[in-house]
Formats: sequence, structure tokens, C-alpha cells
Amino acid sequence: MQFLKISNEKNPSIGEVLRFWRKLKRISQMDLALDVGVSTKHLSFVETGRSKPSHNLVLKIAQALKLPLRHRNSFLKAAGYAAMFSEEPFNGQKLEIVRHALKRMLEKHEPYPAFVINSAYKILMANSGYVKMIEFLAGKQVLTKYDNIYHLTFAEDGLRPYIKDWPGIKQFMLNRLLDEAVSTQNAELSTLYEEIKELDKDSSLMDFQVDDNLPILSLTFEKDAMQASFFTTITTLGSPIDLTTQELRIESLFPVDKNTTELFPLEIS
Repeated sequence: MQFLKISNEKNPSIGEVLRFWRKLKRISQMDLALDVGVSTKHLSFVETGRSKPSHNLVLKIAQALKLPLRHRNSFLKAAGYAAMFSEEPFNGQKLEIVRHALKRMLEKHEPYPAFVINSAYKILMANSGYVKMIEFLAGKQVLTKYDNIYHLTFAEDGLRPYIKDWPGIKQFMLNRLLDEAVSTQNAELSTLYEEIKELDKDSSLMDFQVDDNLPILSLTFEKDAMQASFFTTITTLGSPIDLTTQELRIESLFPVDKNTTELFPLEIS
């Protein structure tokens, strides 16, 4: 994948950063100017470097462009201001209340699988329903071998052999990862995409098409005589003011039929 770059310069100007994001979001100067309450001429001057935006205007533009907090910090720095949003370690003391809330949400979803990931799909927390399902399908060893849901899913010794209609699921997941990498400009996602593409050598399967606009993607696991079908929901935390917190997601698997419902809780022999 050709990962987009704001500029060839190490420290791009606020004008370069603004122009890059505005074009990526496909917003005209006029529409953006109306959204932030300035004239089109003033916004144009900011893009060309003829005018330096105030701290307040930088934040207004970042909000209008719906930039993640991580990129809002970069936006501020490009304009000559200090970063505004902190990035607390997930296991740090300040996020203890967040971890407690996540733990309760995971427990409430028992006996069905649920797990917490960050923006790069690293698995940070999981409930026992998730642990038991992964252990049943691929073995206990993969729980420690893979800490990324994409690596776990695409690995030959991971979930891949047990996913029904794998070509379609693979295509959907790759498309989603690529879209996220481009739209968020997250370098970790770009690297992950290249790693996953390297794992998947059978390019012929890429011709299998799925409708990415479907409201729900059904995911079916098969092993021996067992078949379990789920749809997933993704939950984020409201009103985050910290980078780590904003990038947390809870992925929960819900059974789509009676057979799957009755399989849980799974009994691992």
C-alpha cells in the first residue's frame, strides 16, 4: 500500500497539514471556512502560509475536520503551539477507572466473547468467553503467541482454518484495515496492513467479493461438529480527552442463532 504523506519535509507547516487533511476529507475551502466561522480568504491565507491561525482557530479547524486527538496534537504543533491532549499508558494509574469500567463491560457480556483493542488492533483485555473460544478453536498457545486480532485471525495456526467462507471474511477485513489506515493516517495500521498482506500469499482468493456496506457481517466458526455464528458490535468510550482512551474499542460477539446461544458457556476439556 502506498501510505499517504502530508509532506516530504520532516516538520510540515500548518498550511501543508491543513491542505492535506482538507483534501483527504474532500472538503472545500468554502465549506470548511463556513464550518469554523472565518472567511474563505482567511482560510486560504492559512493554507498558503500568509497568515498564522490562532490557537482557537486551529482547534476549530481540527474539530471541523473530525481529526482524532492524536492528529489534533500534530495540528497544534505544526501551527507552533504545544500539544494539548495527553497519552496515558493503558496500564497506568490514571486509566484505572477506565480499565475498571471496561472489565465490568466485558464481564456483563459473559458467556459470549468480548475483548478490548487499541487503534492498532492490539488485544488489551478479554473476558473468559473469548479466552475459552480461542482455546477451543486454536489452542491455548495462541493466546500468548498473538496479541493482535489481525495476526490471530490470519495466522495458519490461529483462527483462519476455522472461519467459514474465509475468502469473503478476509476481503472484508483487509478492506476495513486499508480504509482505516488511509482515513486515519495511522502508521501502525499501515504497517499492520503490509504484514497481513505478507501473511496471505494466495492472491487468487482476493477475487472473492463481499458487500462492505452490509449492516452486519456474520462470522461463523467451524470445528469438528461445532458451528457457531456471530455478529459483532464495536463500542467506544464517550467524550475522551486522552489519546489512549479515545483509541480504545470493545468488540463484542453476539450469537445470531439458537444453536450458537446454546453452545455457551463453552466447556473446555
